[in-house]
Amino acid sequence: MKMKFRLSQTVPAVLASAMLATAVPAFAAESAKPGVNMDIGIQVDGRVLVPLRDISDELGAKLNWDESTKSITLTKDGTTVQLKIGDPTVEINGKSQTLDVPPQIKDDQTFVPVRFVAEAFGAKVEWDSEAQSTHIDTKEKDLYISARPYFELDGVPLVYDGEMKNGLPDGQGFAAKGTSIYGEKWYEGQWKDGKPVREEAPPGTEGYKIYINGSYLKSDYAPIVRNNAVYVPLWAVLGKVNASAQAVDGVIRINHPSRILLLSANSDLLTYYGGKMDSHTVRMDFPPISENDVIYVPLVFLTDYMDMKIVWGEQQRVDLTVGDLSKNNTWGNQNIISDGIKKLRLDSDAETIWKNHPNLWVDSLPRSSDGAKHGGFERFEQLAVISYSGPTVVLSNGSKNVQFNFDSIEAIHRSFFTADPLAQFDWPESVKSLIRQEKVRVGMTQEQVLMSWGKPDDINKTTGSFGTFEQWVYRGSSIGSGNYLYFTDGVLSSSQTIN
Repeated sequence: MKMKFRLSQTVPAVLASAMLATAVPAFAAESAKPGVNMDIGIQVDGRVLVPLRDISDELGAKLNWDESTKSITLTKDGTTVQLKIGDPTVEINGKSQTLDVPPQIKDDQTFVPVRFVAEAFGAKVEWDSEAQSTHIDTKEKDLYISARPYFELDGVPLVYDGEMKNGLPDGQGFAAKGTSIYGEKWYEGQWKDGKPVREEAPPGTEGYKIYINGSYLKSDYAPIVRNNAVYVPLWAVLGKVNASAQAVDGVIRINHPSRILLLSANSDLLTYYGGKMDSHTVRMDFPPISENDVIYVPLVFLTDYMDMKIVWGEQQRVDLTVGDLSKNNTWGNQNIISDGIKKLRLDSDAETIWKNHPNLWVDSLPRSSDGAKHGGFERFEQLAVISYSGPTVVLSNGSKNVQFNFDSIEAIHRSFFTADPLAQFDWPESVKSLIRQEKVRVGMTQEQVLMSWGKPDDINKTTGSFGTFEQWVYRGSSIGSGNYLYFTDGVLSSSQTIN
């Protein structure tokens, strides 16, 4: 297609929104009337066009639209202007004249030449080439209308902001879909002769080839297939779409313009917050995974939570399209986010334990709701993980199920063994049964007593011609109370309980 552009030196898109709020031509200071900045203009064939409804409202003109003839009638203070879509011939109070660029419809909006309409109602119009702004001087106000090149490429309506050469986009620039630079991002990067310079997959590239907004996703780590899903390197994708993110205590925080996402590798849990910091926790069908210290996410994560659209092409080409996802790391309530990170880390780490260890052996469990020690299970008893959600788990010994809630990973580690501590000992089953019940009896060795009662508070030891004698003291709750065990040559010979 043939495109024409008005030569301009616009600022890069990253700075445009900040500058436009204050970018007022120098002659504005000479006027005491109210000034209105409007970033609504587009440049078509060297002329500035503006949305019909916006300019008629600002000029105070009454608008009448005839759908059957696609005709426009504007009236104000005895002046009547008549225009027709696609027709360069217009009338002012019945007198005809010809426009360089006719009224036209772009992206379902009606646009009219701003100079003609403004001057028809007696306003003065000046073009500031440096600011790329049209100044409209009316009796009531000063209007400053910024305008950017508009064109269609591959059937897509676009507004461009960036470097140009010979009237065409050339160099670094940004294009948004539609008729506003603040619309959905279509492409940001290098341009040449009016077209984006898109990176392509290197020749001979095998496997899935990922393109984002038409440009090849370059990464040291190729896409992989796991669980019948295509996974892509997360950090490479985030960098490609300008999404701010950071790793905090094993949790990845992604700042989407509409939400804050928290996720952890190898966990299907996802927490996200909306614009009002409303919290949501969901389970993903395909969780992020970590392989060789690289974090991968499935394509469905990008479509479901990053608002990307996906098209599957031939030869394993995958095209993703997305708007501008830039958002800094400071938005949102930081206290809420910090709490969310801690909770997600606890939930995901706990579930990793339950998942990797379907059988556990009791060490020191919390009491059950009825006050039973170890939740009613014996010490060193083997339990099966029945179900879990975060640090909450249901355990069973085959005859009963008990639910436990833990407040930290440390508490979980203190409560279980991952293998039977008694399996390594060739002891009679009767002794092992006593140990599981945390009981001792005469004839047990010191090692067996240690397994049952743990380390004593005090040890008194004497050695004589008749052997070695030891007294182990397990203190009670009051002074002088407790259990006293007596060993002869390492074997329990007697015991005493003082209340």
